[in-house]
Amino acid sequence: MEELDTLIIKRAYYVLGISIAGLSLIMLNWLGLSSIMFNVMTIKRIVLGAVYYIVPMATAMAGFAITQLPATFLLSRFGNRVSMFLGLLLNGISLIFSATDSYHMALFLRFLAGMGLGLYLIPSLLLILGWWSIRGLTRWVQVAYLSSITILIPLSSLLTMGMARSTAIYLGVASLVLAILVLFTTKDAVIIRKISMVAVMNNPDILILSIAFSIPWGVYLSLFPLIMQLSNYLGIMELTIPMAITPLLYRFRHSVKTEKRTALLYLTIGLGVLVALMGISNTWEFILAPVGLMFTLILLLILYMVNDLVSPILIAQSTGYLLTVSSIIGSIIGIITGYSVQYLGTLGWIVIGALFAASSIFYRILKVTL
Repeated sequence: MEELDTLIIKRAYYVLGISIAGLSLIMLNWLGLSSIMFNVMTIKRIVLGAVYYIVPMATAMAGFAITQLPATFLLSRFGNRVSMFLGLLLNGISLIFSATDSYHMALFLRFLAGMGLGLYLIPSLLLILGWWSIRGLTRWVQVAYLSSITILIPLSSLLTMGMARSTAIYLGVASLVLAILVLFTTKDAVIIRKISMVAVMNNPDILILSIAFSIPWGVYLSLFPLIMQLSNYLGIMELTIPMAITPLLYRFRHSVKTEKRTALLYLTIGLGVLVALMGISNTWEFILAPVGLMFTLILLLILYMVNDLVSPILIAQSTGYLLTVSSIIGSIIGIITGYSVQYLGTLGWIVIGALFAASSIFYRILKVTL
């Protein structure tokens, strides 16, 4: 029995390691290469402006959005590995052909990158939790995997700023190899069957949270390509490093006695004020750190509320639905951000800040529906 337990633990570590490796390749592509697409792909004959730097990220968000619900379907019908395999496969194809000089082909590859993340993220998390729940260590592994996500956000953004074309191709090959390993060397540990998506989609609270979160989600991601073109490593670090403290915030989450809806209301308004100040202040680089911190707090509060609103068996579907709606609307918000900054300048940043303030009204609606 002890030998069997040892084998299970070794297998669980293998699943955890290979899942984080796959997530690393996907995050490097989805977040980093979307932001520096013009540095990597040398696209010519395009007059570059704020909009053209944001469009690749918005395209990746759209690809991410449309695969959230299909990933849940694949998970419930075929298990974790199939969806993860397809995610790594699309990610590898996107990376291998990333040396294209065609603008529209490049956008299509960004779309594939988003699909790769959408197919991979939740099934990989559930696969890991399934293996580790055998030994009652689910909470520790959940924190470890979520920590890897938050750490990969700043790392992938920084690493890809100096990435060459050949490096992206090698990463694509690695993604394809890893896809095969996932399919043939891991074993499904969590298969959720016969869970109706209608039960999630008919929940008005999840829908309202998704719409409210879409503006912070869309603007935060659209800031990546803008900062990479207007600033340097310091700006990206300021915006992303607060995400790395998520495990610490998760650890002391019960110490905060403020009601979640109230906290979301004021954090959203505060984030809108900071975004508006970015267009007014000449030293907006100093605003990036509190922007990153406020977004991190909003993200955590949104996830906590989803956890409170649904039963544990519906967490995966509810989170997928949240990210689907938020990413669809958020990709549109990202484009609006680009046009506002490019053509309105300071006024554009104020318009985006006003959108934040207006979105906080959804939390008051949520208070009525609960």
